Amino acid sequence: MAYTYGSGTATQFSDGTRRQVLELGPQIYYYNESVTPLLSVSGRAGTVGTPVPIFEWMEDEYFIKRSTKLTAAEMTADSDVVDSQTGGANGHQSIIKLPRQAQVELFEVGGIYTISGSSGQGESNTHFMCIAIGKEVNLASPTDKHVQFVGGTFSGTTFTYNSVADATDMITDNQITTITFIGTAAGSGSSSGKFAYEAGTDGANLTNAETFATQGVSGIAEGAAVGAETRKKVRRLKNCTQIFREPYTITRTARVSEQYGGPELARLQARKLAQIKVNVEYAMLFNGAISLDASSANPKRTFAGLGIGGSTGVIQTNNGESNAALQLNNSSGAVGDFDSVVESIFQDTIDGSMEKTVFASNKWMLKLASMVRSGNGAAFNAMMGDETVGGLRVFEYMGPVGMLKFVPHPMLKGAYEDYAVAIDFNNFDVRVLAESDFQLRRDIVQDGSDGQTDEWLVELGPEIRQEQTHAIMKLV
Repeated sequence: MAYTYGSGTATQFSDGTRRQVLELGPQIYYYNESVTPLLSVSGRAGTVGTPVPIFEWMEDEYFIKRSTKLTAAEMTADSDVVDSQTGGANGHQSIIKLPRQAQVELFEVGGIYTISGSSGQGESNTHFMCIAIGKEVNLASPTDKHVQFVGGTFSGTTFTYNSVADATDMITDNQITTITFIGTAAGSGSSSGKFAYEAGTDGANLTNAETFATQGVSGIAEGAAVGAETRKKVRRLKNCTQIFREPYTITRTARVSEQYGGPELARLQARKLAQIKVNVEYAMLFNGAISLDASSANPKRTFAGLGIGGSTGVIQTNNGESNAALQLNNSSGAVGDFDSVVESIFQDTIDGSMEKTVFASNKWMLKLASMVRSGNGAAFNAMMGDETVGGLRVFEYMGPVGMLKFVPHPMLKGAYEDYAVAIDFNNFDVRVLAESDFQLRRDIVQDGSDGQTDEWLVELGPEIRQEQTHAIMKLV
C-alpha cells in the first residue's frame, strides 16, 4: 500500500530499531588473538644477521667417544655397510654409514678399532684402521656420517694391514656390531712410509702386511719419538634466507574515515603482521630440503626447515617419520615406551643441552595426560611448570635422561596432529638478511590510484646446527 507523507503510519517503524544508535563496541575480536601473532619457534631462537642470502656454518665433533653399538637393522647390506666406489686394496663392504652424526665422535683418520660381530669379519680381520671420514670417503655420494676402514690384525702395539680381495666382505652386515677405539697409528708404515691419513683412495698407498706402531694401547715409553696425529676435516653446512611478503591496500576514503573498532589502516597493519609471522613459523616447521633456484636470474630461494611430516628437512637422525625409535603407539604406548623415546632423543648426552623444548599437537598433550593418569607417579615425574615458554605455560617431563618442556602448538593439527618437535635452542638461530628484518614498507605502489598499498616484508632463514640434537616424535 502507499504511504502518505506525514501520516505517521505506525508500521513504518514497527520495532523502532531503525532509529536506535548502533552499539558495536570499541574493539574487533579475533579468533586466536593471543596465539596467531606468536612466533613460538623463531621467537625463542637467537637472531643473527647475515650479509648474503646463502649462509654457511661449520660443525665438528671432539674425539671423545670410545665405543658404540650398532643394531642389526643399522648394519643393513648395501645401505649402511657398503662397498667402496672402486675395488682394490681396501676390498668389499669397508664403509659404514653411522645412524647418528654424534657417533662420528668415535672416529678420526688414523684410529685403530675393533669391530666385533656375532659371525666375525672377512679374511680373519680382527682390527680396522680408519682412512677416511665424511665427504672424503670413496663413494659417489658420501655423507658426513660415512666412515671408511682398511682391515688387519693387531698384536702387542702393532697393527698389520691385510689387503682384502674384492670378492671378500671385510665387515659383516646384518648383525649387532660393537666398534671400539683402542689406539692411534703412531707413525709411518714399515714399507710404504705412509701415515694412515696418506693411505690414498681405497688404501692405494698401503702395502699388504705393512705394519703400524700404535700409541695409546699400553702407555708410551720415555724418550719415544713424536707420533702421528689423527685427523678430521670440519663439516660445512648451509641454508638460505627466504622472502616473505604480505601486502594490503586501502583507499584514501577508507583511510581517512572514522570507523568503529579503530582506524582501518591500523587493523590491516596488525592483521597482516600476524599473517606474515604465521607464514614464517609454518615454513620453519614444515619446509623440507633447501632450494636455491640457482639457474634463475631472480632466484626464488626456499630455506630448509625442520621437516615435520616428511623426510627431507633438516632433522634426519631423530625423525619419527622413518625412525621407529621416535614413534609412540597412541593406543597402547605407556610411560616405559615413552621413556625409550626420550632416551633416543638424549642418547648422545654429550651433544646439545639436557633440556629441550617440545612443540606438540593437542593429540600429544592428551596422550601425555593419559599416561600420567595410568602410570605411577614415581615413574612419571610430570608437572605444570611455573616457567613460560613462547608465552605459554609448559608441561614438563623429567625423563630417565634429560628434560622435555612441552608447549602446545596451534599449527600441529589436521595432517600434523600426530607430531611433536623437540628443539635444542642452543643449536638454533634465525639468520636475517641485512636490512630485511620485519619491516613495514609504506605506499609502495605509485600508480596514481586514490589509495595506498603497503606491505610487511622479511627475509630470513633458520640456522639449525647439529641436527642430531633435535627430534621429531610421532604418534602411530
